[in-house]
Amino acid sequence: MSPNQACLVLLFACLVTDCVRGTLQLSATVPENAHAGETVTRVRVDQGEDREEVRCEIVAGDENGRFRVTDCVIQVARPLDYGVHPGYNLTVNVTGSSKRYEQLYVDVQVQDVEGYPPVYNDTCEMPIRSGPGKSGDSFVDIKWQGEAMVEAAGVISVSKYFHHRRKDISPPLSFSMYYITVNSDCQLQVTWAPGHPADIRTIESLFLGKVSCIYCYDPKDSSIIEIALFNGGRDTRCSEHTPLPTPEIKRHYVLVGSMLVTSRKRQRFTCDVPDKTSIIVNKDATHLEVNNLEVEFEPVGCPPNRYGVMCNQNCTCENGARCHTLNGACKCRPGWQGVVCDIPHRTVAITATPGDSRRIYITGSVKLQCKVFHLAAERMMWIFPNKTGKWLQGADEGSVRIDSIQSEHNGTYTCTVLTEDGAVINTSYELQAVACPPGKTGESCREECVCSHGGSCDRWAGCVCPPGWTGPTCQTSCPTASYGHGCNSRCGCQHDAACAPTDGRCNCTTGWFGRHCSRPCLAGRYGWRCRQACACKNNATCHHVDGTCACEPPWTGKRCDVNERDTYTFRLSLQIIIPLTLVLLVAALVLFTRYKRNISKHAAQEERLEETRALLELRSMEENLAQSLQPGWLHRWERNADDLTLGELVGLGAFAQIRRGQLCIAGANVTVAVKSVRGEDRRCYRAFCREVAALITVHENRDDQHGGHPNIVKLFGVVTKSSPKCILLEFAANGELLAILRQQPRQNGPLVRFLRYAVQISRALSELRRLRIAHGDVAARNVLVSGDNVAKLADFGLAHDVYTTTTYVSTVRTDADELLPLKWMALESLESREFTCESDTWSFGVLLWEITAFGEEPSYQRQLSCPKLVGILRRGVRLERPPGCPEKLYDVMKSCWQEDPSVRPEPAELEQKLTECRHEMEPLLVMEKETSV
Repeated sequence: MSPNQACLVLLFACLVTDCVRGTLQLSATVPENAHAGETVTRVRVDQGEDREEVRCEIVAGDENGRFRVTDCVIQVARPLDYGVHPGYNLTVNVTGSSKRYEQLYVDVQVQDVEGYPPVYNDTCEMPIRSGPGKSGDSFVDIKWQGEAMVEAAGVISVSKYFHHRRKDISPPLSFSMYYITVNSDCQLQVTWAPGHPADIRTIESLFLGKVSCIYCYDPKDSSIIEIALFNGGRDTRCSEHTPLPTPEIKRHYVLVGSMLVTSRKRQRFTCDVPDKTSIIVNKDATHLEVNNLEVEFEPVGCPPNRYGVMCNQNCTCENGARCHTLNGACKCRPGWQGVVCDIPHRTVAITATPGDSRRIYITGSVKLQCKVFHLAAERMMWIFPNKTGKWLQGADEGSVRIDSIQSEHNGTYTCTVLTEDGAVINTSYELQAVACPPGKTGESCREECVCSHGGSCDRWAGCVCPPGWTGPTCQTSCPTASYGHGCNSRCGCQHDAACAPTDGRCNCTTGWFGRHCSRPCLAGRYGWRCRQACACKNNATCHHVDGTCACEPPWTGKRCDVNERDTYTFRLSLQIIIPLTLVLLVAALVLFTRYKRNISKHAAQEERLEETRALLELRSMEENLAQSLQPGWLHRWERNADDLTLGELVGLGAFAQIRRGQLCIAGANVTVAVKSVRGEDRRCYRAFCREVAALITVHENRDDQHGGHPNIVKLFGVVTKSSPKCILLEFAANGELLAILRQQPRQNGPLVRFLRYAVQISRALSELRRLRIAHGDVAARNVLVSGDNVAKLADFGLAHDVYTTTTYVSTVRTDADELLPLKWMALESLESREFTCESDTWSFGVLLWEITAFGEEPSYQRQLSCPKLVGILRRGVRLERPPGCPEKLYDVMKSCWQEDPSVRPEPAELEQKLTECRHEMEPLLVMEKETSV
């Protein structure tokens, strides 16, 4: 037998007997989504009669360390990826204490798993949220809002926030929620099974109302949310796209829905709710008839290194890769590949600075760098759009900088790399700079472009206006009955209802309600938002607008409580019984009564004239505020001047003064602040009307029926029938926040306390936003602190007269000489002199700056006129971070100063962020106290 034949026989014998010694061939299959520590195969070895210790070691074939051996068991060590390495040929050495030696070959095949690894979809890429995350945080803030009819209160606003880290929901929600994310199309599917009794009653009431499917539409891009209700095994899907409940849910009622998640964009959906849909909202079984419903989604992302719908999973991405918020997929940086971007990738890539292509403008500059990863480059060459080339001898990296970009610079830039082993690798970058820098327009981007109300500049079209605005510089609000982008959408508001130019929402006139103000008040209700209860009796019909009664015979009178038959009989008896001698006495009484009536009528007429005059003045400033007032608003809050006793002067300005006073209410004296108008000129009167109207609106439009808001100065009444006119306000014993700030040392302790005041003012702004009232001058000087250390927002009149004149700068316009707080005003307010809830958010950011600067006046390093201030703000200049101000708190301020009003945070979000800042600063306060001790 030849040597070769002997070897073949020996090899065959080894394969049949599993080869105790020598060489052994094994094979195994492992799915690519196997977790670390999962067994691939066990190495079978003969330990001999003495049961000696055996050691196994992978010596070859394990590229990039994907496997490990523990007690001669091959396990997965690092994430696998079928697309990168579909198989591995491992060589395993087996040794014993007697120095016996074996070598095994293990063929490991990686099995392709459908849907793995997850795909990183840029369409639904979320922002990265700062701050720590906890299990249960949501990647999105959800707000439900709408209007509902309550029999006892009329039309009320209904809103519900589902914020991440929300701790103040009462009663606490108890439910099971299951989410499914689809990697390819960013569709989020939700299944919700209510667990709390209140939630179950609400869902049950929808079924009783025969509601099974609800569609919600985004008018901007035609996106749809489908919401379907399931009752046990009953299938009431809206369409085939609505996900079925998971088998694990054993609840009686299930709500499922689906929506398309978009990247970094707030989505607002208007929901179709069938007429007369009634829901139960609390344990008292209060029924609300829902008129319209909207749901708003705002992506907030997850904290760093967390992902999932509830942000409760840890990211595994390595080497600087970005982790997708929804599914944890990794977006590898150049030079890396694999599921977690831990496998080196021999490649060449071009990186651009700035990296965001949307920030590369005509007349701007860009730097292109050609980088080699895990390769040895011998030389490198650039090929430009004009086909010229440039060689870089002996370089491992090359760069090209293009300044003053023009259209001819656009095109393909190719980097060719010749490696030391002779390989040629090409990579390309497509430069497409077509937009002008912010504030520029025209073919060469040299023309100035200044757009009002957050409008953006287009290279060819000029100002591109936001919803609700039109004109060459977006200076004109949409015409009546139109709204939206380009004012191209037509309002559906009926019965003379005003249409909001931005989103088309209807502000219903008296007696009407519903999404389009098409439904009259229900029986028994009338007036604005159907808030008034009818007083008609004896089955009389109440008019839904003014509450007048249409009587049924034989009833008559204002309230239909007078019987005509009884009246006729009574009159006939008088004609028979009363002697004619009393005629003269009756005539005398009639004359006296007529005289008194004329006096009362004259006084009532004066009251109506005063209210009409105030209302006309108010409409010239703010139509929405004027429409929110119910008839008789000034008369209802009128106080008798004889019940007021004035005390010492506490504030004095050019147009108003504030005194401490005592007001007699129900036999008891209450300390009040009496703000009186010193003159009767139009500017003073306008400020008086606006302040009174705003405070009355706040006090008369509270859903809890208690009146007022705990963080808005309380109104006790007005005095308009004597001179001077007065507003009677709550007296704040601790005075203005600005004075308190300037008296405090610059330490963390007072700052934490002052942030509590800021949280309280954010709640006041939430209330004003609900009522669509803009304050117009949110600043530390207009925040009062009560005796029990509660901050209250004050001065709704924009009078600006009881404070220092240096704060308010005179700006001459065509109609009047105004005093305006320029340094507190939003960019769009500086340009248009119009104030909104979004401009209040900007001013709130300046208030935060005042708090962290302990009452210093905001400074842009020099005194600026209005046009110059607009210019520097357009260039992105903002107030600098005060010394000692935490970076996170300064980030909150900067979010309030964003140029686009629509992307500024809402007050509820500010409250949540400021609360987080306070909690993070509390440990510093404890350390400060311990150090001082």
